[in-house]
Amino acid sequence: MSWPLFKANIRANRFIWILMFLIFVMYIGIMISMFDPDQVESMKAMMEMLPEAFVKMLQFDTFGTTLVGFIAGSLYGFLVYLFPVVLSVVVNHRVIASLVDKGSMTYLLASPNSRIKIASTQALFSILSITLYFTCVTIAGLLFSELMYPGELDLLVWVQLNLYAILNFLAIGSIGFCVSALSNESKLSLGLGIGIPVTFMILQMLGNADDRLAWIGNLSMYALFDPIKLVNGDSFVIFGSILFVIIAVILYSAGIIIFNKKNMYV
Repeated sequence: MSWPLFKANIRANRFIWILMFLIFVMYIGIMISMFDPDQVESMKAMMEMLPEAFVKMLQFDTFGTTLVGFIAGSLYGFLVYLFPVVLSVVVNHRVIASLVDKGSMTYLLASPNSRIKIASTQALFSILSITLYFTCVTIAGLLFSELMYPGELDLLVWVQLNLYAILNFLAIGSIGFCVSALSNESKLSLGLGIGIPVTFMILQMLGNADDRLAWIGNLSMYALFDPIKLVNGDSFVIFGSILFVIIAVILYSAGIIIFNKKNMYV
């Protein structure tokens, strides 16, 4: 690993990381403050007043009666894909494709660092940025819960939920990293880096909107992430987690190999 390059990544991405973290944590605080076991049925009744397809599309049709179940149903179904995805897209674009497009990669390739070392450092930064993100989210959620509802949060399930989210976003991040390694221009890297996750999201929303379209939702990688099944102890989570790991390992490795072998105009 190149430590100077890793520190440069921290400087370049700290603002977007902190911003996306603070916004997501704000939503966690809001959702935790709304939790009331006695009012869950009232919230369900309120959701029934909205168009059924709309509620299902945004996955707001399931509210658990426990605090962790409520968070999983209200926040980790749809909203979890907004801010962490933005962070993943930006970080993975910046670690390779942006440097190539701006010409900064010229100086890195002229250094004693090999292409494998450079790409491995960037892949490690991509992985750690998401891992640290959800680690901090886990801690923040625990603190909010203890402040508002002491002893109500099932810590084991909360940690498992965020570990599940980490694996999901490592798979998403690996797509962005591989695309970034493949691209020599920012427009291609950003186009595919944004387009693929958004396509997955649209497919999932269509699949959730109508039972007859459920097969469309299964075309999305996000179908492997089901926080409610985790809260309920469904073994499907193990299957999904294993596939996330496989996807991440293959695509991060592929990105490093592609970067090492490809021709670049620098």
